[in-house]
Amino acid sequence: MTIPAVQAAPDPFEPEPYLALTESQRQQFDEDGFILIEDALSPDHVDRLIGVVEELNEKHRKSHGTAPDAAYQIRNALAHHDELFALIEYPKILPMVVDVMGVNIQIRTSHVDVRPPMKDYVEGELGAAGGFFPWHSDAPNYGYPITNGIVPFLEVKVGYYLTDLTEHNSGAICVVRGSHLGSPNLIHDPDYHIDPEDIVEVNVRPGTAMVWRTALWHCLTPNLSDHSRKCLYYGYNYRWARPGDYDRQDAGLLARCTPVQRQLLGSNTTEDGVVYQDGDPAHPASRYWRPEPGDVPLEAWAEGQMKKKRAREWRRWKRRNRLPFGAVGSPVVAEGDQPGALE
Repeated sequence: MTIPAVQAAPDPFEPEPYLALTESQRQQFDEDGFILIEDALSPDHVDRLIGVVEELNEKHRKSHGTAPDAAYQIRNALAHHDELFALIEYPKILPMVVDVMGVNIQIRTSHVDVRPPMKDYVEGELGAAGGFFPWHSDAPNYGYPITNGIVPFLEVKVGYYLTDLTEHNSGAICVVRGSHLGSPNLIHDPDYHIDPEDIVEVNVRPGTAMVWRTALWHCLTPNLSDHSRKCLYYGYNYRWARPGDYDRQDAGLLARCTPVQRQLLGSNTTEDGVVYQDGDPAHPASRYWRPEPGDVPLEAWAEGQMKKKRAREWRRWKRRNRLPFGAVGSPVVAEGDQPGALE
């Protein structure tokens, strides 16, 4: 009698295999910050989605008086049509999102983007500050935390490109390869110049998807083609970025809170949790992502604390240097020796 060989128990410390990604795709995602998936959408699927976008396009322009040549977005797109809703768990892409983020995720945003040809475009520097679409990375007001000089891995976006973007200056997104591994503050440094070798213009055929880190610097090329650029974006982030032992505090408790206490308990100035950008219902944004004035009273509190700290530092500095009360400076003090509070 042959005794079957006993298989070794799985190593609990061995990484789980990927649902959909290859090793090379995962490496590219980690190093470059994005991967492209050609033919993620079939031609028939692309046609259906373009039909949906055209339907929404007509409704949006009529209801908002949007000019035919004006670019626009529709936010919370998944609520506008079943075809858009279905993409939140699209079988070809969701496994890839799970591969890079894990399973404890949620939809943070979904939007339709339409950008018609720019007939009056004046040639300018790609992604220039003050231009029609400058270099940036996606973040809420007040920004993401910075850890060891970079933005931690908090979000993935999936772009579905429905129109032909294979030509230069067809409105395609541009990304800076590997920029998610650098300081986001460099974007705003006028002396910093992006290496042209790192800029990737995402010139792709209809049906291509891009899975990318939203900390990646990106901008758009002008659309100088003969057709509107149409695409969809779905952003996924982590469900745990919320309180751990409550969902909403008792109304009676909130009623007796100071504004700062209300903020620390996750409450806005009113129970309305949405702000409409430019007053437009087509552009809703969570007030936790785009807070209204007064939603973050801790900002004024922190500014007040900093003023008190600087005043204490200045008083200590004057005592050490034996300056009379109320003195602003002294001719015997070397320039640059005064505390930073006065800068």
